[in-house]
Order: sequence, then structure tokens, then C-alpha cells
Amino acid sequence: MSTVRVGFDMTPAGLHQGGVGRYTTDLAAALGRTPGVELHRLGTGGRGSGGFGKLAGRAERNLLYYPVMLDRQATSHDVDLVHCPGTLAPLKLSRPLVLTIHDVLPWRLPELFSRSMLARRKVLVSRAASRASRVLVASQYARSEVIDLLGIPDRRVSVAHLGVDPRFQPVEPDPVRLAHRFGIPPDPFVLWVGTPEPRKNLSVLLRAFALVRRRAPECSLVLVGAEGAWDHDTARELDLLGRSVIRLGVVSDDELVALYSATNCFVFPSLYEGFGLPPLEAMACGAPVVAADRASLPEVVGDAGVLVDPTDPDAIADAVERVVLDPDTAEQMHRAGIERAHTFTWDRCAEQTVDAYRAALDDPR
Repeated sequence: MSTVRVGFDMTPAGLHQGGVGRYTTDLAAALGRTPGVELHRLGTGGRGSGGFGKLAGRAERNLLYYPVMLDRQATSHDVDLVHCPGTLAPLKLSRPLVLTIHDVLPWRLPELFSRSMLARRKVLVSRAASRASRVLVASQYARSEVIDLLGIPDRRVSVAHLGVDPRFQPVEPDPVRLAHRFGIPPDPFVLWVGTPEPRKNLSVLLRAFALVRRRAPECSLVLVGAEGAWDHDTARELDLLGRSVIRLGVVSDDELVALYSATNCFVFPSLYEGFGLPPLEAMACGAPVVAADRASLPEVVGDAGVLVDPTDPDAIADAVERVVLDPDTAEQMHRAGIERAHTFTWDRCAEQTVDAYRAALDDPR
């Protein structure tokens, strides 16, 4: 089988701290070790993770890189196709385009966007998707969303489930280190990882945690992820819960592994996910997972975790209590989660992605 020369846009790795950035970085690494692929990393580099650097990187991306430079880079490397893993792509390319669409939030939850941002996102994503020889998504749920809401023919939409890096595996909990490093008491704690977006549903989780505290008053809630301007309901709930909520901000992967491995329960009540990496990473580290029964999350968590209505604080609290207060349930979920997480690998994602590359070359637009 002939080698596919791929121009892989690395720009999202420098501009996104969350799942899109991790997807770009980890998939590129897996493609680099996949037989039959000659990977050429393209992109602007993202100008680092600082606020001004991100703004400059986005300006460079939008005004120069995607309109002009990406195609020039692809031509200079003489690649067979270009893969844009961050949803955005040039208006014109001289070779086939493979585009990853992570979600269709502007169509499914338009209320999360300003009017101008909504219009812009819809136009950019629609144009890129309509030009792509192949659209990649991370779940069967996301595939159905892209076909139904964007009108992309089903033959042009491929699924490549995301993976979990081998560094996400159980480590021996070290309560002394967690207390010293993060101020987490040596008592049960519930963990949440995410970004301050309304769809992450943190305000409902906080209301559920207030209910948990009635039966387990020694329990803490640990929040991990980039902080921003909390909405009114979330800010109010945080104030009411006071010191029982520990906000860590962004942590390193090694620290995240330690937190996943030590938590009594990982909770992820997101209203919408195209895939959902945090619960997968948590399961890989042995954390019992309680997640929303919405969108792609049942496809990721399966029967290894507890799925709940994310709009019902009582249901979330009941599930968390069952895990935190019942060691047998927690141990069963610990084993099941690790076993399920092992079925999601970046090498498998890369293989499915290469299948999409070959399909794009066989049927270019």
C-alpha cells in the first residue's frame, strides 16, 4: 500500500488548552508512528499559551495563515492532502482537505454564542465542511449531528474515536502530597475537570454537591481547568459552598493523573460533548465516573460508569453518594473503567484517520 504524504495543521495545539489542543498533539504523535504515513507538521505554532500570545496567534491564523500560508506550506512539502484538526480551514486549497469537526454547538446550542460569533462560526464551519473531501468526527453521535445539521453526505463523514495517552494510568494515591501541593484534605473528594463554559453545567454540579455534603460533610469538590468569568448562578453557588470547593486552575498532566487516581468520584455532567476526553482519562486512571446521559458521553463511558440526567441535581447527588459511600461499588467501577479505557487508544484513532485519508484520496472533491 502506497505511503500517504499528509500535511497536518499543528496550529490548534498552540491555541487550545483543552480537548482540541490535546487531540491535535496526540493524534500527530500517533500518526508519526503509523506505517504508511509520511507526516509533515504545518502551522504557525500558536504563539504560546499566554493571553496576548494567543490573540496574536489567532490574528495570524485568521488573517494570514489560513488565507495564504497553509496552502503554500502544503505545496512546499508536496503533500497528498491536508488535515485541519481544529475545524477551521482555508477557503482554497490546491489538494484534498480532511477536516475534523469536534461538535456542532452553533447549531445545537446557539444560545451559547453572541449573534456575531454565531453567524461567523456557522459560516466558517459550513464552508470548510462543504469543501472537505472527508469530515472526521470523534463519535457516532457527532457523525449523526454533522450529517443532520450540516447536511454533509454520510459517505463523506468518518468516525475516529479519540484515545487516551498511556501516561493516564493509576498511580498510588499520596494524600500527603495532595494536601501539600493543592490543599486537599485527606478526606473523600469529588473531582471535576473542564472549562468555564455554560454547557459544562458546573452550576448544577455545585447544587448537587451541596446535597452530597448533607450526607458526607467531610467531602470536598476539586475543580480543575482554566478559570474565567463564572456566570451568575455558578458564582453564587461557589460562594455558598465556600471552602468545601477547591479551585486548582490548570495543572500538569502528571498532577492530573495523581488527582484522577486519588479521587473518590469523577463527575462530568456536561450538557453537550462531541466526545469527552476527561471521563475517558479519569477511567484510565481508575476513577469511578458519574457522567451525563447526553450526547456522546454514553458512547464513551458505556456501562463502566453511572449515567445521569445532568439537569437533575438530586440524580447527580444520588449517584455521587452511591460511589463515595459504597467502597464495593467504587471498586467495581474502578476495574470496569480501566478495562473500558484500554479500548480507546491514539494508535487506533490514527489507523481510523488514515482510512479517512485514503478515502479522501480515492474520492477527492
